[in-house]
Amino acid sequence: MARADARIEAYRRFLEAHSPRRAAGVEVFDLGQGPALVFLHGMAGDGSAWWQQLLYFQDRYRVLAPSYPDAKDLAGLAERVLAALDALGVGEFVVVGSSLGGYLAQYLVKAVPHRVPAAVFANTFPPNNEIARKNGLLARAARLLPESLVRAAFLRQIERSIVPAGDHDPLLRHYLVENVRKLSKGNLLARWRALITPFEPPRPEIPHLLVEASNDPLIPESLRILLPATYPRARRFVFEGGGHFPYLNRPQAYNAMLKDFLVSSGMAERPPSRT
Repeated sequence: MARADARIEAYRRFLEAHSPRRAAGVEVFDLGQGPALVFLHGMAGDGSAWWQQLLYFQDRYRVLAPSYPDAKDLAGLAERVLAALDALGVGEFVVVGSSLGGYLAQYLVKAVPHRVPAAVFANTFPPNNEIARKNGLLARAARLLPESLVRAAFLRQIERSIVPAGDHDPLLRHYLVENVRKLSKGNLLARWRALITPFEPPRPEIPHLLVEASNDPLIPESLRILLPATYPRARRFVFEGGGHFPYLNRPQAYNAMLKDFLVSSGMAERPPSRT
């Protein structure tokens, strides 16, 4: 329990020490110097989800993690994220996206291929109609339900499936509960619209990595099969267990995996400063 409390306290200290910058109306955590790594979070969260990756990579890269503003669809969300990166002077960037962020990362590879030299699509799915078909009724109901009931449904899912699959990790529970309580129904519906926006998947010539977990409770098996079929030239990394948020509850393994991908892909890094 003491170790769990220490990790939660470390997250709180990160938030106290690192305030996001506001660029083009978007809040962006922006640390370090060097080649840019852009981290894209999932449906229920914000840029601070990547705090352990931001701290780990900031000595050798410029690491950025936007929190999603509302947008009418995936194209609108991409436009707003790119506008924020433009305002911060970011040209090329390696993109690392998880869940909705992985879907957005695929879209960015398609939309601005000249700006993305490498990409990671993690705990995600390729363009499909399965999610909209299976969850359309629930989404329509959510528009009519009070915000408190929509939030309560998310909190139940966190306790019943997401945290148990994520190693029963106290930091994961703390992060998700805190962030779901801050999200409005409008935020969630905007992200839902992005999640179901159809587009033609890219055919990446760049290094790209698929990250999966063997027990991901939020990605149906059919879509986990479809992802490598859509990107047959991708490298793959599969966590044995770990759930939907391994970057939060297994940060050491996640960081080592990302470092290996960046190095093996020839992504330049800023040499560490000498003291």
